[in-house]
Amino acid sequence: MRRKVILSTSIIFLVLVTISLVPVHVFKIEALREGAVLYLERVTPGFRFSLGFMHSVEHCPVWDHIKIDDDYNMVTYATEFWSSRTGLPYAAFGNETFRAEGDHFIIENMHRIIPSINQWVNNKYDNKLRFGDGREFKLASLAGDTLLRMTIERIRLGNYLYHKVNQSIR
Repeated sequence: MRRKVILSTSIIFLVLVTISLVPVHVFKIEALREGAVLYLERVTPGFRFSLGFMHSVEHCPVWDHIKIDDDYNMVTYATEFWSSRTGLPYAAFGNETFRAEGDHFIIENMHRIIPSINQWVNNKYDNKLRFGDGREFKLASLAGDTLLRMTIERIRLGNYLYHKVNQSIR
């Protein structure tokens, strides 16, 4: 009986260790100054999110729409903005399309690969993260007014689960 318990426990332990070593891709947000991982979200090709902020000069909203491609790159595929003056897009390039929709402008059919996104987050600029499923939150709620880096990374499932448990405890 004791041998069966030891054997069963050993098998369960080996299965759990093996599963924890499986690689997964995650959308990671970290505070650069503190070197702290603030947020992890498991991603697959086709995963979409948008980054929104209030433009500091024109004081209008801007939304960049990003998807994960088959090679796990972040790719900007569209941007929306409510003014087309200082520091904002004014034209489409290559195969991109520029159009007006109601009270704002949209550039679509973009394919701009982004290795990482470094963004100064400040409550007064209303920096937001919105996922394709509708979830949305203010980026300043993660660490206040600071410099954030967003990347797609390949990590072990065990590491991902560890960070998710720590996020839920905070």
